[in-house]
Amino acid sequence: MNKEKLIQVLVDSENGFTADEKTKLTAGFDEIYLNSRIQYHSRLARKQSVALFLLVAYAILALAVIFFLNQADAYMSGLIKGVMSGYLVALLVLFPKTTKNHSRIAYVLKVIKELEAGKHEADKNYT
Repeated sequence: MNKEKLIQVLVDSENGFTADEKTKLTAGFDEIYLNSRIQYHSRLARKQSVALFLLVAYAILALAVIFFLNQADAYMSGLIKGVMSGYLVALLVLFPKTTKNHSRIAYVLKVIKELEAGKHEADKNYT
């Protein structure tokens, strides 16, 4: 299997790519574009990890609040409910970015970059 077919299979197998990314990845080697997309998806992968951590922390905190609210006065109970509501809204704003597996997309882009870089190194050695 040649490198163009391998790259096409990688691009087709990854569902997270946009249509623009698919066309640019199969059109030819553009190292600047690849580097920018790798950085973009790596950054979103880090945000995904943070959002997932915050979601777990929210679940733990909500469980603690359930046990604590019975012993708190009305003011403290309202304050805790307000903080928890704000925290939930912030998580819902961050959550849409977690629907794609950006770390896998960044990895596929790195593989494509290595394949293309190896191809261009072979072309340089041949001439």
